[in-house]
Parts: sequence; C-alpha cells; structure tokens
Amino acid sequence: MSTYPVSPRTDLLQWCEAHAPVFGDKPESIGLSPAQTAEFESLTLKSAEALVAQEQAQQLALVATRQAQAAFAALQAGAGDAVRSIRAYAELTAAPNSVYGIAQIAPPADATPIPPPDRPRRLRVMLEAATGALALSWKATSPRRTGGTAYVVRRRLPGETAFGFLGVTGVKTFVDNTIPAGVAQVQYSVQGQRGAKAGAVSEVLVVAMGTEGVKSQNFKTSKSQNLELGIENLELRNGVRGGRIPAGVV
Repeated sequence: MSTYPVSPRTDLLQWCEAHAPVFGDKPESIGLSPAQTAEFESLTLKSAEALVAQEQAQQLALVATRQAQAAFAALQAGAGDAVRSIRAYAELTAAPNSVYGIAQIAPPADATPIPPPDRPRRLRVMLEAATGALALSWKATSPRRTGGTAYVVRRRLPGETAFGFLGVTGVKTFVDNTIPAGVAQVQYSVQGQRGAKAGAVSEVLVVAMGTEGVKSQNFKTSKSQNLELGIENLELRNGVRGGRIPAGVV
C-alpha cells in the first residue's frame, strides 16, 4: 500500500489538505524546509481550486449541451413544419415543381413499390391426436414496414387434378380439420398475398396418412408445376389479420 493515494484525484487532494498543516507546523523536525512546506501548501491550494473550476466547467458544459440539443430539436421541428407547408402549398398549385424550385427543396420522391410477400418455406405438419386434424406451419419473411400479409392455403386430395382453395390465415399456421375419412395422402401449398400482390407458391407438402401417424415430405415446384397447381391471384377483400381465421376455417 502506498504512503499517499495516487488516484482518484480527490483522495490525493484530501490527503494533501490533511497533511499540509502537519508538514508546516514543525518542518525542521521532519526534514523539510519552510520553503518546501510553503510550496506544498500552495500546490495543494491550487489543485483544490483547479478541481472546483473543472467541476463548474463540466456543469456549464452539461447545461450548454442540453440547451444546444433543445435548440436543434426545435430547429428540426421548425424546418419540418416549413417544408410540410411548402409541399402542401405546392401540391395545390398547377406547377408544383416551380414552387419547389423557388423554395430550393427537392420534390417528394415517388413511393417505393412494396415487393410481393416472401415465398413460404419450411412447411411442417403435426397431427392433433384429439381431433385428427392436421396443424400446418411455415416460415416467411416480410419486408420492413409492411403488414397485412395473408396466407392462402390450398389442398389436393387423391383423385383431384388441381389444388383447391382451403382457407386464408393472417398468421403462419393453419389447422385443417376437414380431411375426409380414409384419405391416404394429402398435399398442401401455401401462398402469401398482400393486397393485389401475390408471392411465389411454397413447396408442396405431401402428407402420408397411416396407422402410425402422419409422414410428410416437401417437394419443390417449378414454374410449370406452379401453373399445374391451378394457382390464381385472389383479391383478399376479407383477408384475415392479427391471427384471426375466417369462419368455417379452424
């Protein structure tokens, strides 16, 4: 352990303030000269004053920083209000670009088209033992700041030549409880839709029914096979959002 603290600085200052009068009381008896003790006391006093000045400067800097932040926040809000007013006025005129030119601000950019929904992938199925229904699930990624994606689920049973519409869901799960008795195999496809934009059709999920449960396998589809599925774009006026499922579909 050192004789005197080196850090933090406040501990060093407190030690020096406590020892300055001790050193100055009888300097010759401890091997110091009066000049040395006077210098030590002066250095201690200057350090204390410097520390106080630093703390005051830090407080002033903090206040100045907050004032600057508030001023620039107000300036940003004012600039936004001015630009919105100019744009609102420009759009009411016959030549909005002329108004933008006079104001020296850029006209609003055209809205970026929102891409169609992502292709559903990694289709999975689980058998609900209590009801005998099949619970489907899948993965899909939506672009940022988009919502309202609905998923169209289609099914093909043995003997059917095309996939038929089964239901719509606003979440990435769907329960099919309308499977006819005695069916040996069921095929499913899922397609995302947002407004009038339909995404690519998922892989075909083939589910084999048996006494030991169900077995499933995904089969990739090409463009020609997608056409064979009988897929058409649906305008989902009654599309479901927020996880609700339309009446008649579990």
